[in-house]
Amino acid sequence: MRFALKICICTVLIVALLFGVAGQILIARSFETALRFRVQAATADYSALASAMEAELYGIYLYYNTASPEMYAEILKRAGSNQGVESPCALYDTDGNLLTASTGDFPETLVFTELRVRRFAYRLIKDGPRTLLDTAGCVSVGGQNYYLSVRYDANELMRLREEQIRSVTLLHIVTVAVATAAMLLLSYFTTKPLRRLQRFTEVIGGGNYSRRARVTTLDEIGDLTVAFNNMTGAIEQKVEALELNAKQQKDFVASFSHELKTPMTSIIGYADMLRSTELDEEDAFMAANFIFSEGKRLEAMSLKLMDLVVLDKNEFKLIRGYARRALGHVVAVVTPMLEKAELTLNYDIEQQIILYEKDLLLTLVTNLIDNARKASSPGKTVTLSGRREAGRYRISVKDEGIGIPAEEISRITEAFFMVDKSRSRAQHGAGLGLAIGNRIAQIHGSTLHFESEVNKGTLVWFDVPLWTKERGGEQR
Repeated sequence: MRFALKICICTVLIVALLFGVAGQILIARSFETALRFRVQAATADYSALASAMEAELYGIYLYYNTASPEMYAEILKRAGSNQGVESPCALYDTDGNLLTASTGDFPETLVFTELRVRRFAYRLIKDGPRTLLDTAGCVSVGGQNYYLSVRYDANELMRLREEQIRSVTLLHIVTVAVATAAMLLLSYFTTKPLRRLQRFTEVIGGGNYSRRARVTTLDEIGDLTVAFNNMTGAIEQKVEALELNAKQQKDFVASFSHELKTPMTSIIGYADMLRSTELDEEDAFMAANFIFSEGKRLEAMSLKLMDLVVLDKNEFKLIRGYARRALGHVVAVVTPMLEKAELTLNYDIEQQIILYEKDLLLTLVTNLIDNARKASSPGKTVTLSGRREAGRYRISVKDEGIGIPAEEISRITEAFFMVDKSRSRAQHGAGLGLAIGNRIAQIHGSTLHFESEVNKGTLVWFDVPLWTKERGGEQR
């Protein structure tokens, strides 16, 4: 069942129930009021008739020892005529037995037993198609009680009650019909944003994650639409991330296959040449050198792939230590390598207590300086610096080398991506160093940042946490 129809049915049922109960209460109260007025009129009429009967009975009591049924009938008729009472009357003795009646409709025994403690009583009775107000009261003469019963016409009361029932029923039907129509329209327009949101979910389900639902209300439905848009945005980001990850994995496999195929082709070719051809000493050395060089590149690539896997699968604990001590170790390691390449190393390291992973930090900074060496020509300078900045400790490596084109900086940390493939392969590069370095920077809560200009040099930096008492960490 549709939600709008549920709202309509529930509301109409509540309206019908409340109106029905209210109508019944109104009819009952109105009938009670009309009956009370009719009883008051009957009481006044009865009082006059009872007074006349007391006078007639007192005369019989005064002049006669006993009275015959004819005498009772005569005084009942005379009292009614004197008071102008045209309603049927009956007179009962002390024991409630019928003495006389103007008509034969009265019972032989008085039904109002409560008259023994009350002086007046009434009830409504049905006499065929008629409704009568049956009343009775006690008349006392000479210490003896008589009971006078009078029946009044109450058809007008019942007619009025039936008219009220018909009017209330008609009004009830009209009200329910109007409420049904109104609630159908109201529920239709109220749930219109929900139907729009449903159609929107079908669009999203079809893969169009860039769409957003229009917020048209400021109620709970509007809040639901806003929340759904936020959820759609989160899903879109997740899908884009998954698609990017799938593309990167695809590119990774393609690049790995290519990088693997190139040295293997050279190795197989030169090995076949050595196996099947008589070569002079120089050519044989050249072939063996190619095999050795490509084998070293395969070895470097496999080791770096292993590093990537290890970095993705392990959690590393950061320790606290002095920045000059950590980076001074790097300076000691890279100085001979730079001197051999005829490069000068400048370093400016501010002393701070930092949190780091010793081996990973050494690997990262050493790799960055080695990249600076590969990109620089003899006589140039490589600068290593460390300083406190923005609540963290920034470590940067700057060279005066060939630089990186602006359009390739965004891809520099992708696995197997190489700016200068021929130079990288000549130096046994596999395009994995910066991918590993970026993962190490992420372990320290940062990423690699590049600022470069072609033929002027490159600045690479990342930062690590500063030690505080709240952070803790083992000291080394």
